[in-house]
Parts: sequence; structure tokens; C-alpha cells
Amino acid sequence: MFTWRHLLWLLICAVMVTVAVAGYRRKKPPLSKVLRTALIISVLSEITKVASVIEMVPSANGKLYGPYIPLNHLPLHFCSLQIILIFFASTTEDAGKREKVLGFIYSTGLLGAIAALAMPSIFSTSVPVEKAFVSPLSYQFFIYHSMLIALGIIIAISGEITWKWRHCRDTLLFVYLLGFISLYVNSLLASPTYVDGELKSVDFWTNFFFTFNNPLGIRMTELWHWALYLMILIAVASLLIFVSFWPLVRKDRGKAEPEET
Repeated sequence: MFTWRHLLWLLICAVMVTVAVAGYRRKKPPLSKVLRTALIISVLSEITKVASVIEMVPSANGKLYGPYIPLNHLPLHFCSLQIILIFFASTTEDAGKREKVLGFIYSTGLLGAIAALAMPSIFSTSVPVEKAFVSPLSYQFFIYHSMLIALGIIIAISGEITWKWRHCRDTLLFVYLLGFISLYVNSLLASPTYVDGELKSVDFWTNFFFTFNNPLGIRMTELWHWALYLMILIAVASLLIFVSFWPLVRKDRGKAEPEET
């Protein structure tokens, strides 16, 4: 993290985001067209990721081989879930639901992508940092997350949404729900070891939504360590989401009807 290769990628990402937002400001296409473009980039990104990580793996006896995608590459991360939301927002005719989803994409896509670029997990799990400009997975990772940042900014400045505190409320509730579900998903995809019916160890587990392990590598050995970390994670996420909506709500406060409950 923060090697010269990482910093160079961050610079490239900043340029891509700047160019995309500037292009939007200049041409002012409808948000529906931007969403369709984002959806195309998302699909191509996911195809590239699958093609880069899938591998042929033998069975225990070596007689059979089959393709396998490592569990940590399943599209269950915050940023990967944006693909489904972008598809929904670009196809639904329900204006109310579309607006709620756009609010969620704006805040979580923007914040999640910034966090992902600042702490690129691919350099610790999939791609040696020395191959940062060789592996297709690196290009997929940085281009896709740059797109999410640009999309979040464009949604915010599009003028197609009158921002209200209900957008923040709905986003927070959905984040809490997904975070709780991730506890089940991470446990379901773990590889526990039992001896005589007693759990002895866990050899592998996913970390979707970072609800099981912190991204900084700080060792947690007691349940209360994890509980404290989870409370900090919830507090920080809530604060950042609130801060992301605050300037938009303040700017649009007098635009439309009184606040809905």
C-alpha cells in the first residue's frame, strides 16, 4: 500500500475521474445515458475479473479437474453489488425506487470506491504489487472503482434529484441490513475444522463488507476485540454517509415540498 506503483495508479484514477466529470459537465447527457455507460463498464469489468481469477483445480484424488473462482472474488463486496443497483436504476420505471437506489449508489459507491483505491486489497490477495501494471486484474480494479467515483459525483451534480434527509436515512438502513447479512455470508463461506463435533479452527473465511476483519491487519483475538471493531466500523460508516449527504441536502433544502417522513 502506498508504494510508488500504488501512488501512480491513484494519480491515473484521479485523472480518469476528472476527465469523466469534466466531460459530463461539458455535454450534460441525461443521467439515464450515464447509467447505461456505467453498466457497460461494470459488465466488462466483471468479465475481466472472472477471466483473470478463474483457474482449473484438481479434486482431492487428482482424477477430476474443474474451474473454480476463489470465494473472495464473488461479487458480494460493497462495490461489486453496485453492478446490480446500476442495472436496476438504469432499467426501472419506478421513479421513487430509482431515486432511493441512486442515493445509495452515490454515497456508498463513492465512499466505498475511495476506500478501495486507498487500500487496494488485490495487492495483498491476488496481484503482487510488482505486477501492478502487468496484470489485467489491476486495470479492472482501478478502472472500475474510478468509474464508481465518477458516477457518484455525476449523480450528485446531475440536478435530477432533490436531495432530502430521507435519502441518507434509507441508505443507512440498507447499509446496516447488508452489513448484518454479511455476517451470515462470511460464516457460510468459511472453512471450519471440527474434531469430534467441536470447532477447533477456521482455515479460511471471506471478509465481505469488512465485518469480520479490519483492513489494516490489526490482530483481534478476543470476541470483545471484534465487537469493539464492529462498533467503530458502524460509527465511521454512519458518519461518512451522513457527511456525504449533508452538503447536498443543505443545498437543496428549499427546492421542493416539505420533508417527507
